[in-house]
Amino acid sequence: MRWQTVNQQTRKGQAATEMLVTIGIILIFVVPILLLLLVGAQARFESLSHVQASSVVRIIADSINEVNIEGPQASKVIMVNIPTNAQYINITENEVVIRLETSSGPTDVATSFFGELNQSSVGLVTNENGVAPSGLYPMKFHAMDNGEVVIEHGG
Repeated sequence: MRWQTVNQQTRKGQAATEMLVTIGIILIFVVPILLLLLVGAQARFESLSHVQASSVVRIIADSINEVNIEGPQASKVIMVNIPTNAQYINITENEVVIRLETSSGPTDVATSFFGELNQSSVGLVTNENGVAPSGLYPMKFHAMDNGEVVIEHGG
């Protein structure tokens, strides 16, 4: 009788040890795979945000050029989709720049335009927190009587 009790306890201990070894082996294989998936997702996100930022700067520059070419009283309204990792949008006299925060540090995406920009439109596009707004963002462009383009943003 005593022999049977000891044998049952040994089997319970062996089953518990086997279960812990099985869980350990599963974790050894699953954790690196999950880490690889997370790293890959981050790289795809940064690539997608770079493409999105390129599209935004091109749309803004093309809108400035278009309104400038059409002349006085011309106007255009656009909606741009600003990436979530954008720090700011800087519109200078001849260039539109978006700075993105990436894992390798800040990255600038820029394009130039030839239209004449009113000095009041030159500067940073940021929200009340001092960072670029993310998501859909409205911008209105209109030409003054002297042909300079004025940008109104937000809304």
